[in-house]
Amino acid sequence: MHHPPPDPTRRPLLLAVPDTPAAAPVGPGETFGHPGASAHAYYRRRRAAEWTLYQRTLPLRLAGVALTSLLAALAVDQVAPALVGWAGLMAAGLVGWRLRFRVSQDARNWQRGARGERRTARQLDRLARHGWVVFHDLAVPDSCANADHLAIGPAGVFLADSKNWRGRLAFAPDGTLWHGSYPLTATLATIGFEAQAIAGALAVPGLAVEPLLVVHGSTIPWGEQYLGGVPILPAGRLVATLLALPPLLTDQQVVQLAHRIMARLHSAA
Repeated sequence: MHHPPPDPTRRPLLLAVPDTPAAAPVGPGETFGHPGASAHAYYRRRRAAEWTLYQRTLPLRLAGVALTSLLAALAVDQVAPALVGWAGLMAAGLVGWRLRFRVSQDARNWQRGARGERRTARQLDRLARHGWVVFHDLAVPDSCANADHLAIGPAGVFLADSKNWRGRLAFAPDGTLWHGSYPLTATLATIGFEAQAIAGALAVPGLAVEPLLVVHGSTIPWGEQYLGGVPILPAGRLVATLLALPPLLTDQQVVQLAHRIMARLHSAA
């Protein structure tokens, strides 16, 4: 059964948001931060570490190329001496191609994730025209994790976690949702933890931070899901879903919460 994210029957919140001075004035329709900055920085660090390791093994790789070229030339010399040079070059080229520097799949996943966050950010930019304030790449308090996107608007406060995946999401017989060979149970629990941690840091009684998993690239069974208290949405539906929710916050509360976020949270990058 599908559940709209979040419960649309909620009534407007009567929040007493403490006055919090911000480093700079915040108005409706503003965005802050650099989407995908942490993921891209991690990709660059992993790539640099892998390149350093590759350089250490480069003499052995070059020696392997040279040895292969020599052995190929000697073998061809027995049957076609005129082709010795070409045989050596071809062998060297093939082995050199196999031994070239390649970034690991894990590092590429971080690069792909950063692209997904930037794509989600472009979706969230559309909310600015409706008075929302959006933050990107915030550090999660008391954690090494980062919040990809935090959107504050009339419908409430939402933590959107971007995933840029390939393939299809599928249910296992026990009801768990999987992406390829990985169950999403831990992913959903992490997003829920991050939302609670941010709500705790803001310390506004009655305020809930709603977690969302925003998926690029993969097909979600039946279009969307609601598992472990976390809605799972295709990126293309994100903005329409948020704008369709009933208003809970006034424009003044949106601005007050944005000030509080600027004062209590900081960039992850």
